[in-house]
Order: sequence, then C-alpha cells, then structure tokens
Amino acid sequence: PWNFPIAIATGGIAAALATGNRVILKPSSDSVLSAFALCQCFWNAGISKNTLQFSPTSGALASEYLIKNKHVDFVIFTGSEKTAFNILTNRPNLQISAETGGKDATIVTALADRDQAVKNVIASAFNNSGQKCSATSLLVLEKEVYEDENFKKMLVDATESLHIGSVWDFQNKIGTLVNLPSGNLLRALESLDNDEQWLIKPSYVDNNPYMLKPSIRWGTQKGDFCHMNELFGPVLS
Repeated sequence: PWNFPIAIATGGIAAALATGNRVILKPSSDSVLSAFALCQCFWNAGISKNTLQFSPTSGALASEYLIKNKHVDFVIFTGSEKTAFNILTNRPNLQISAETGGKDATIVTALADRDQAVKNVIASAFNNSGQKCSATSLLVLEKEVYEDENFKKMLVDATESLHIGSVWDFQNKIGTLVNLPSGNLLRALESLDNDEQWLIKPSYVDNNPYMLKPSIRWGTQKGDFCHMNELFGPVLS
C-alpha cells in the first residue's frame, strides 16, 4: 500500500516466503519505486526472481489476470473495502487476508488527563499527515470536555505548533501528501455541515497543494459527512 509501502509489504513477503510460497508483489501505483527497491533487497539477499516476482500493474489488470488466476491461492490485500469486496466477487473461493479502511475515533472522557489526551490525539490525527486508516479522524468528547474552553485552546495551540514542511528539515513533523487532495478529502476541506465550524481552517505551506497543514472541524454531528467518510488527510473532526 502507498501509506506503508515498506513495513506492510515486507511482512507479507517475508511471511509468505518463510512458509514455502512463491510471491507476486503488486504495489500501489503510488509506491512502485519503493516496492521495486524492496524487491531488490530480497533478490540481493538470495531470493530468486522466480520465487519473488515484481508486477507493477494497474489494479484493473491485477483483478483480471492475477486475482482470477487459479494458480493464485492466497491474496494479502491492503486497500478499500470496495476493492476487497470486488476481489471476493471475482473469486469467491479465494483465501484472502484483507486490511481495509475505516473511521478511527479517540474518545476523551471527563476523567482523562487532558494534557495527555491532547498530546496523543494530535500525534494520532496528524502524524503521517493523517494518511492511514488508524489515524484519529474523529474525536469524541464527553460533554464536560467538549465545553471546556481550555481543552479547546490546548487542542488548537498544540496543532498550530506542529512544524510542517520538507522532510529534509528535521524539525518538521509533517511532510507532504501522497497525492493532491481529491474526493472525500477535497470535499472535507471545502465545505462544512450545518452545525460545524472551523477551529483551524485548511491551509497550505508556501501555497504548495501537497503540503497541507492540519485542520480541525468542530461540532461534527452523528451522520455528518466527516463522521461517515474516511479522508486520508490531516483533518480532525
């Protein structure tokens, strides 16, 4: 997958090889170079190119020629729920280990250490620019915390103190997006639902559309767009 192109791929390849299987690695189109470099590490270590094969192809071609191929016994997949469902539709008898998306939340109660809560929420929501399914994209607050103006101020101050920019400047905690904002993320950046307001409006570093600063939506209600949809960006609701 594009958001963990080394760790997840390495685990899947190593486990499959260690248990006596051949492996075909089909990377996301956004992580082809990372995947090729990873395969080179295995090849240089003595794994043959017949045993570990690299297949940089589109998802559509993989579905047509890899998923449907009866010689493919098992698929390790990271991606959308829709794609996983399509895989099983094409091969109902396929063994599959699928890590799909979701909407991750952190709950803060009135008994919580609020300084620690802010620290952990900010790290989960905005590290990796929020580009992972385990990022806190929903913050659920007990009423006393929600109405605590000091908690709200701490949340804003902590977010605005994050350094965003080039990864070659080591003081920066947040780097670029993988792709330009589109789809759900773009909608979340451009509109609010009825009871929402911006605690921190979306903005970019040096007008670079890949360098999105963290933003916070306040007052998200049950059923709102950002309650129901995964964003893959540094947006906290």
